Amino acid sequence: MQRLLGMALALLSAPGAGSLWAQDHEGHGHEPKSVPEKAALQPLVLELGVFALANEGFLLKSGGQSVLIDGFVAEPYSVYGSLPPEVLEQMMGGVAPFVSVDVALASHYHRDHFQAETALSFLFAQPDCHFVSSPQVLTALQNVATELEAPLPEQQLQELFPEPGERKRFLKGTLLIEFLHLSHGTGRFAQIQNQGHLIHINGVTALHVGDAAMVPAHFEPYQLSKRGIDVAFVPYWYFDDEDGRTVIQEHFRPAQLVACHIPPGELKAVTKRLAESDPKVIVPSKALQEFHIKNLN
Repeated sequence: MQRLLGMALALLSAPGAGSLWAQDHEGHGHEPKSVPEKAALQPLVLELGVFALANEGFLLKSGGQSVLIDGFVAEPYSVYGSLPPEVLEQMMGGVAPFVSVDVALASHYHRDHFQAETALSFLFAQPDCHFVSSPQVLTALQNVATELEAPLPEQQLQELFPEPGERKRFLKGTLLIEFLHLSHGTGRFAQIQNQGHLIHINGVTALHVGDAAMVPAHFEPYQLSKRGIDVAFVPYWYFDDEDGRTVIQEHFRPAQLVACHIPPGELKAVTKRLAESDPKVIVPSKALQEFHIKNLN
């Protein structure tokens, strides 16, 4: 990983390198008066390109805009997978489909969702990318930068974490992301700052919930069923649980479901089970598998 960081720092110090974001703060930290209507964004572009990564990681692209979420996973963690080396190399090199990522997100700081060493290298390699996440995630990033004696790209960072029932918004151009407080659970998970993201990108609305606990009451304040969700990225265990299914059917109501966070050792069994019970659910089987979501909701 230090090799990757060294490559990224070399890019940063190259002639002409630097953060264009530092000169372009349009929408930085501003609270829009209301969520833009889908038709008010890009009415002629109603398709979202989705690239699966690892666990709950995805790259979303449409109309020249792109969002990377839970994508900084270079090493396996517990039973969960990681990006293949060749995909990691593409990401760090800014090779398609990772060209000019606008915004990067991390639902929470567990290492199957976020690895700070990878995130730091990526941000140095893509100085125009803005990374928005919770205090816990940004603290982890700061700690790694200190350990590696590397500078922290503060101009690319923004801390956002709503209170329970509250939503916060981040706007970059016409790309709008809503941040939702969704508890990771009880006991040792109670203090984890997990958040969901409602991403409005070029006329398509995508929901990513991280590792949100399957408690219907936690979703009620957000009225997600009324938000016209085109695609929801949902941990696979929701489909096997009564409360999880209630959340999907009563609170999400998406036009399309994507099952994710499947351990590699369980992929075959989960895929078979969902093909029998929920055949319309998309189950990615490999990194950079691409599929397209249309605005149908």
